[in-house]
Amino acid sequence: MPREILHAVEIHADPTTLFDAVATQRGQTAFWTTDALVQPTVGSIAEFGFPGTAARLKMRVEQLEPGRLVSWVCQGDFPHWTGTRVTWEIRPAPNVGEVSMMFAHTGWAEDYPREEYAHVNYTWGQIVGRLKAYAETGQSQPFFALTAASHA
Repeated sequence: MPREILHAVEIHADPTTLFDAVATQRGQTAFWTTDALVQPTVGSIAEFGFPGTAARLKMRVEQLEPGRLVSWVCQGDFPHWTGTRVTWEIRPAPNVGEVSMMFAHTGWAEDYPREEYAHVNYTWGQIVGRLKAYAETGQSQPFFALTAASHA
């Protein structure tokens, strides 16, 4: 049975703000990694870089439903990630002025090392927390910030 990573959080923001945060390069660089190339176009390939690795994470944009959903399928180059799916689903929340963000990273194979899976899950939780802060305040605080030295 494949494993899945799930995180749900209520965010004091409107659906358009949240959608723009997860669907655009400007948004992704504000809460995830400063090395992001993202086009909000179905079929495009989003690329993400991270400190300490030359490998680029490539995600094919599968679905874009403004104010509702962003879905990507991993194309490579991270070991064990190819074929996994990342989904950012925006749902109504019970409290006025809030939306619920349901984040999922699914399709992990059983042979993915348990400890690495746990680290990825923890990291995604922190990234979702940064997304919440960015959507609520507009203040950029990327989880991964690359510097010139990071590329050396």
